Amino acid sequence: MAVTQGVGLAASALGWILTARWAEKLVALASGHADVTGDLGPKGRPCASLVQLNCSGFRMTDLELLFLVLGIVYVCECAWWAKRGSVGFRTWLGLRWRVAQPGRLLGNQSGGVVFAHPLPPLGTLLVGNPWPLSVSTEAVLSYVPPGIESAGRGSHASDFVLFEQVQRIEAKGKKVQVNGQFLLKAASPTFALHIADTLQTLRQARVSERRQAIEKLIEGTYDTKAIKERWAQLQKETAGPRFMANLLFAYLFMAAPSLIWYVGLSACWIWLALALVVCTSIIAVLFHRAHKHLYPRAEDERFTNFLIVLLSPASAIRACDLISRPLLERFHPVAIAQAFCTENTFLRLAEGFLRELRYPAMPLCPRPEPAVQTTERYACELSLVVLEKFLRRNSVEPETLLRVPLPSDPTCRSFCPRCQAQFTSTTGVCQDCGGIELVAFKVEPTKTVPITNR
Repeated sequence: MAVTQGVGLAASALGWILTARWAEKLVALASGHADVTGDLGPKGRPCASLVQLNCSGFRMTDLELLFLVLGIVYVCECAWWAKRGSVGFRTWLGLRWRVAQPGRLLGNQSGGVVFAHPLPPLGTLLVGNPWPLSVSTEAVLSYVPPGIESAGRGSHASDFVLFEQVQRIEAKGKKVQVNGQFLLKAASPTFALHIADTLQTLRQARVSERRQAIEKLIEGTYDTKAIKERWAQLQKETAGPRFMANLLFAYLFMAAPSLIWYVGLSACWIWLALALVVCTSIIAVLFHRAHKHLYPRAEDERFTNFLIVLLSPASAIRACDLISRPLLERFHPVAIAQAFCTENTFLRLAEGFLRELRYPAMPLCPRPEPAVQTTERYACELSLVVLEKFLRRNSVEPETLLRVPLPSDPTCRSFCPRCQAQFTSTTGVCQDCGGIELVAFKVEPTKTVPITNR
């Protein structure tokens, strides 16, 4: 996110520099002190600046360079850096939602790039996260084994603190701190605020009441009614910014180039710049208003993004993404899929999380202390119970999602219950999943039932 914002601001600076150069040359032309050479419009008017980029016979004017940079930056603005474990949900026309998870091609062990729809009507990108901490009645552990990655566990933070030792909980940007010490880096500043508020509530609760409060917390991440209410609120608040963003897209990538080609830059550059400033200013104001209504406490994030939207036209077009991404991040991805996606998509995602909770990849806990392992085990068992209850409320029996697969060929004798990889030996472990014990196929393979299509 920070890299994209930096690129956007750099492109904006380049744009203003090139605009200043055009203005200087046009003033010189008007005073009769210089001639503007370069590409001419259909009426013979100059439509590009003096400076041209020559590379092996290829000529690129300042104007063409600016639009090229603008297009590259816009593609970068369509990208979202997703942490491992986060799940994106994107739609173009609002009719069909698709799951978007961070990939390996444009990513690393910590996360990957997910792209929003770049063309009008620009689409919507939502994000869901499982609860990122292991919480028990006694302590908090910044480690959650269950995820939906096919590979084994990577390196994770594993800070551990007892509630009785907690004196101060605060969120600084994306970081959650306890007693001034780093605990967790959340997916966004708004999610960090939510985590800090939740931990503060749990800390203040009595030990006898804390178990019920934790259960209510995890169950709240599956509240589809609240998800739909937030979605309705988002649609209402972003109607204005979305209209202006689409208008700015049409202006930047269609109207402005056509006007420059037809009448020449010297005849319209003042009006083009004025229209650009008006559009980005309106979008920035509407963004600030919508963000304040939806996230009233995220003042620092709102101010930073307001300036970026104001100064970068590419960021202004994607302003609605800055509003929509944090909207549902405190809700579980399975609940979001149930609210928006097709039944098959919902079942596939539910199967992935259910397998991870039933058969989490090794290591289950990164620290050997009994208190730490107790906290991790308590959180994992509670998450499994809540997920299974949610599935049953939606007429899905958890066991139907975990059916035994058919052997892919006669030589296969066992399979990994987590990743479904098959092996020719009857015993052993799956190294890709950190050492999960293999499950042997039954002697009569005809009685096995195929797994739900993934």
